[in-house]
Amino acid sequence: MNESRHDLSLLHDQTLLELCIEDGHTIVDEDGVIWVDCYDSPKHADIRRYVQETESLSGGRFFARAPMVKLTDETRVQTLLDMARTLLNQETQAALESAYGDKLTQLCQAAVEVKASDIHLEVHRNSTSILLRVDGRRERLKIFAGGESAERLDRAVGQSLAAYIFSLGNSNYSPRLPLNDRFELPCSITKLDETGESHRVTMMVEWRVAMMPLSHGIKLVLRCLTPLGEPLTLDNMDLLPAQRDLLESKMQRRSGIIVLTGPMGSGKTSLVYALFDTVDRVARCCHTLEDPIEFEQTGITKTLVEPKRELVDGSGQYLDYTFYALEQLRQDIDITSFGELRSHDTTKEFTRKGETGGLALSTLHANSALGVPAIFIEQLGIPSSIVSAPGLMQLFTHQKLVRKLCPHCALTLDEAKAAYDHHDEQAAYQTKLTQVSTLLPEAHHQVRVKHPAGCKHCRQTG
Repeated sequence: MNESRHDLSLLHDQTLLELCIEDGHTIVDEDGVIWVDCYDSPKHADIRRYVQETESLSGGRFFARAPMVKLTDETRVQTLLDMARTLLNQETQAALESAYGDKLTQLCQAAVEVKASDIHLEVHRNSTSILLRVDGRRERLKIFAGGESAERLDRAVGQSLAAYIFSLGNSNYSPRLPLNDRFELPCSITKLDETGESHRVTMMVEWRVAMMPLSHGIKLVLRCLTPLGEPLTLDNMDLLPAQRDLLESKMQRRSGIIVLTGPMGSGKTSLVYALFDTVDRVARCCHTLEDPIEFEQTGITKTLVEPKRELVDGSGQYLDYTFYALEQLRQDIDITSFGELRSHDTTKEFTRKGETGGLALSTLHANSALGVPAIFIEQLGIPSSIVSAPGLMQLFTHQKLVRKLCPHCALTLDEAKAAYDHHDEQAAYQTKLTQVSTLLPEAHHQVRVKHPAGCKHCRQTG
């Protein structure tokens, strides 16, 4: 490492630099010359011995040769020692980043393997916990993809992972402030080709990260934004034919609004994306407003809504849904969507979209589809005359996620009897038989029930 003032280059060897720093009076240049500001320093003999007896040092150039020792002033030595400390700190930081980069990749890979929608990283007073949301339920991560245990992790592991994650984005990390960002990492996933054969491929997987401070730590939630399974289409959403036909017909409307309701994490945004997939996106202009943008879609223009960012500092005008809804009026848009209806102003502009010759979609947290008009009027301040306007309210839906049986080990009723008998779970089988007989008395042959032991494909969950 060159230092122009003193025209010297340090001999770059970690052990040697550490010896010199510990000594405090000695430095070695790239020619093997030992520079000292005194001859009786604490580690002088150790440094000479290391230079002379280390065959791997600088390709063996100094091996078995008595090193030259030169006296110089203290200022020169201290300046070069400061350079050595900086160099070692940079290498240490790079090594730490590499280690936590590997750990983050192994964490994300472990989540991808089980098709987890979210990773929960919880840093407590003395420990770190990692949980995955799989099929709607949280479960503890026991092993990283590399085989290392993910249990009983120290608090420092979570803190360092959090700092590294935000170093990948554009945020200034502070553990005491809420923070949102996104990043992407390469992960290996299983893909099916046209013949149905599975292959491992490496692809960039994007994650959205949201951090909240805790009383004695932090919590991060990493949401996987890259579709890992089937594409987001109505075909892959297990809808009844009548439901699908209704949704597709409403998407052909030229005006009105569609509101999708359901609890958090019920797939409302995924359904919005799937509905846009049914539209001819050349013939009809589709433009969405999202906070944040989760997936890119071919043929759809998307705008990131930033409700806390001012158009001009001090202007008091924010880049929220209301602002962009007004801007859209000059964009010749046929179909638009708002990420979520939360305020009066946003909902007012949303309903205006449906009134003025465009089709508008959005999501709403509600306990049922029947409650949408009341929420519009009582909570969001939309006049009842607008809510009841003919042709405006086209469709309200409500949805929840239901866990699916594993297609590899699900059993017919006849197969289930033998399997449940084998596992000594006759009572559980009788309960299922009673339920099926009550709900589907004429369709026993079409029913499949959960395997009591599961299989490798579902990780023995059934």
